[in-house]
Amino acid sequence: MFRNSIVKYLIVLIAALVACSAPTQFPNDSSPPALTKIAVVVTSTPMWTPTPPAATILERYTVRAGDTLGAIAARYDVSIDELMRLNGLTNPNTLHIGQVLKVPVIVTRGAPGEKLLPDSEVVYSPAYASFDVNAVVNQFNGYLATYRERVEGEMLTGAQIVQLVAERYSVGPRVLLALLEHQSGWVTNTALAPERVTYPLGMTERQGLFFHLSWAANRLNEGYYGKITGRLGAFRLKDRTRVRLAANANPGTIAIQNVLAQLYGWDAWQQHISDAGFIATYRRLFGDPQQFAIEPLIPPDLKQPPLRLPWSDGELWYYTGGPHSGWGDLAAWSAVDFTPNDIAGSCWVSRRWAVAAAAGKVIRAERGRVMLSLSHNDFQGQGWVLLYLHIATTGRVGVGSIVNAGDRIGHPSCEGGEAEASHLHFARLYNGQWIGAEMLPFVLSGWTILPAEQAYDGRMTRGGELREACNCRDNARNALIADAGK
Repeated sequence: MFRNSIVKYLIVLIAALVACSAPTQFPNDSSPPALTKIAVVVTSTPMWTPTPPAATILERYTVRAGDTLGAIAARYDVSIDELMRLNGLTNPNTLHIGQVLKVPVIVTRGAPGEKLLPDSEVVYSPAYASFDVNAVVNQFNGYLATYRERVEGEMLTGAQIVQLVAERYSVGPRVLLALLEHQSGWVTNTALAPERVTYPLGMTERQGLFFHLSWAANRLNEGYYGKITGRLGAFRLKDRTRVRLAANANPGTIAIQNVLAQLYGWDAWQQHISDAGFIATYRRLFGDPQQFAIEPLIPPDLKQPPLRLPWSDGELWYYTGGPHSGWGDLAAWSAVDFTPNDIAGSCWVSRRWAVAAAAGKVIRAERGRVMLSLSHNDFQGQGWVLLYLHIATTGRVGVGSIVNAGDRIGHPSCEGGEAEASHLHFARLYNGQWIGAEMLPFVLSGWTILPAEQAYDGRMTRGGELREACNCRDNARNALIADAGK
């Protein structure tokens, strides 16, 4: 019975095929009937990046006060022995605050690689040379336009806070404004729910615009430079989900994905990084981000101009901090620390002078920060710019000053940023991007600064000479004398 049914089915199928293949006959002198158009609606869910196979990546964890190796091992579900092996530790009780540990993490999910923003939008690049934060904030006339907050002893407007954070962290102010609007509506709305006023970006750990924007800028830098250097292998979402970075995503996209990862769990995060999420808010405020693209932001053949050690010839200073973050703790390791020999472990202002490492124009001088443009531009996001941090107000060079290599900049102190003892924090930027020692050779008076696995560690070499970064005053180990002609 079953076999007969199959035979009958095949006969019918063959007959249908023959009928379909025969030419259609129409009456003489007639045309084929008009075709009726049928609308076909296809429904589908947005395609997501396929889930990658589970993989173990090495995540970097910075040791904080109160941490123990056992607690870190328990948090990441890994053995103490494995952590010790990965990090070359011989004693589990020798951790120190700021130490960076490699921690194995199993990742089963992947992020999409579609471009959200060009790199030149995320960093404070030449794309912002004519951008007026105050004018834009007042134009939208939302809650931000009337906001005031005391920052480091000074009352600032909302626009001034956005500008200050953008400059310090060297991140794009349009991105900061779009994040603020996306999370709370501060830019365009005046009537806000109380929790949105108190927590502008949705974090509840601390209040205030300055803290929230500084946090976001730091996380933007973590994603941006984590992608460039490979230090960030996976996003850490609010629900503790780990998501692998897309290999084809640009640093600017990774930066935005990283900020939002800290604020949302897996399901919500997918929505906020989709076309209907953050980028839709950005477009509503500023249009297509690609109109601001500067590509490549960093020329492939970029070379550092000649720079001298930033203190006077014949003076002895100490190399107290190897490559570390230019601002905050998550940017590229573009900065090094030097301490003059007339102070030790205190915040007394040094009598020594930090000097210009090259000729340029002083474009910022406030709150312990001096910015020196080597291309004599007035905008800090264009060309080579040097950052001098912890420069005392008294004796500091003025904005607009034109200086030559060796001219005085100011006295090392604890002013600006975070410092426990007077020193000079010295960093490089190009087109607004922090330039780490691992990204481009960092050379001062012929001394080449070598990066290390740990922030603040590292060595300097010149010919057969060697100096090692150390929070100490050891003439044989980390003392440097600036010399003419080098």
